[in-house]
Formats: sequence, structure tokens, C-alpha cells
Amino acid sequence: METFYLSEPYSLCSVDQKINIHETAFVTAYFRAGDSALSGDKYAHLWANPIVANHAKRYISAVSAYEDYAHCLRNRYFYDTLKELIKKENIEVLINFGCGFSMYPFLLDASLHCIEIDMADVIAYKKEKTEAWQKEGLLPCRNITFLEADFNAPSLQDLYKQLEALKSGKRSFILLEGVLFFLGKSDTIKLFDLFNRLQGPEEFLASVSFQPQLEKQAVFKKLIDFVEGNLEKNQQFDYQTVPDSFYKDIEGYTLMDHQHTFSLSARYLPENKLPFEEILNEHMYLLQKNVNS
Repeated sequence: METFYLSEPYSLCSVDQKINIHETAFVTAYFRAGDSALSGDKYAHLWANPIVANHAKRYISAVSAYEDYAHCLRNRYFYDTLKELIKKENIEVLINFGCGFSMYPFLLDASLHCIEIDMADVIAYKKEKTEAWQKEGLLPCRNITFLEADFNAPSLQDLYKQLEALKSGKRSFILLEGVLFFLGKSDTIKLFDLFNRLQGPEEFLASVSFQPQLEKQAVFKKLIDFVEGNLEKNQQFDYQTVPDSFYKDIEGYTLMDHQHTFSLSARYLPENKLPFEEILNEHMYLLQKNVNS
């Protein structure tokens, strides 16, 4: 889970209160900071505070003791993938849908134009804090454009027009990380239609989701129970899982790479033996737009 609504004054509520959906961005950052050598994120600690730590510990206790490890693996995979593509000069623009408090812009080459997209409260807070940290020298200066968007909106046409102008024909990498779990199928289709219209041949699209098989496992039920029990009652919550076939059948794209929590663990820390039933196994998909699209 990468994104969460922020409550005033832009921090998590007290430990005893329910939290808004986009406040999980703090918790995800806390997970990445827990093992920066693995996650590759040396700046995630900037988002930490004692309340965040308590929420993260509650989440791990209620759902899975391996969630912090899994989030580090996910961040590291995309970080390494982006670094390699930038080195090969394959991408010029990173467009992060549901960016939360991820720190990719500050970890990657300064030549990259980064477009960060999320709900209004998240974007306002992230923009304020990261710009202040750049001025203070805590973060390197980067070329970042912040955009507000609601992926549940009836139309994404205004967002498309904004992105089309900003992208200006440059080679892009679209990242959709920690978003699909909270979207319905119709909103997902709208998003991927936007991606298809926005990207040109040989550009990249990366997405994260759970597979339907996971719904049979107790750990997934724990996740649902925790999210439903800890969200504000006025927050709409729906979840979805996504089969492999969705990515294989996306018009105009070819699936280039498919990883998951277990395969990434075997790559980065092969000595770790993960208990299957206790892992919320996330799947990472890397697609490339076809030449003739």
C-alpha cells in the first residue's frame, strides 16, 4: 500500500484513532527506511516519527511480520530497473501514479524529469516537505512536477492533457505502485487506457498487484480485516486482485518482466527462507509499448 489521505496537520492521527486511506504512505516509507541497504532508499527515514512507527508495528503485528521486508524488495526492484534504463538512455521522464512518499526522484539521476501524481493532500504535503528539504540540503535538487489527481474520478481527460503537455514526446516510464489494490475494475481500465494513449513505442509501464490466488490465504484476510478495521468509516474501500492474463492481454504492450516477493527475495537475499502462508505475495510487472502501437 503506497498512498493514504492525510489528516490535518499533515501527520498520522494518534495511535488509538482510525487513519485515513492515504496515510499508509507514511507506513510504507517507514518500512523502506527499516533496511535502506536492501530498499536502496536512503531518504525514507525523513518521513518517520513515533506515531508512524506505532502504526507500522500494529500493521506488522496484525497482518504479516514480513511486510517491511516485502516493501523493501519492491522498492529495490523498481530502483534497480529504473537505474538500468536511465543508464541505457531509454527513459527521460518518470511518471509515478500514486507516488505517496516514495523517493525515487532523489535516488535517480538528476537529468530525469519526475512527475509525481497523487491525491491533493498527499501532493501538497510532499511538495512542501521535499522542497524544504532540498533547500536545507537534506535532499539533492531535482526536476519534479507535482500533480493532483483522483483515480476514481469519472474522467481522467484533464489529467491526460496535463501529462501530454508535460511529457512533450519524451521517452517515459510509468509506475503504478500500490494503487490497484484500492481501485475497481472500471477505474483500472480507465487508467490503462490513459497510459496507452500517453505513451509512444518502446516506452515502459510498471504495475504492482496481488493475484486472485492470494485471496484464499489467511494472510490476505488479515490484510482486509486490518484495512477495513482501521479506515475512517466515511472512506470508500474496495479491493481487487489482478490475474496474470490482464497484463499479458493489454493492447499495445508486451510483458517484458514479471517478478514477485519470492523471486525478488531469492535475487537479493537468497539465504532468507520465506514461509509461504505468511507472505502477502506482491507481483511486479514490467511492460513495454509495442513498436507498431
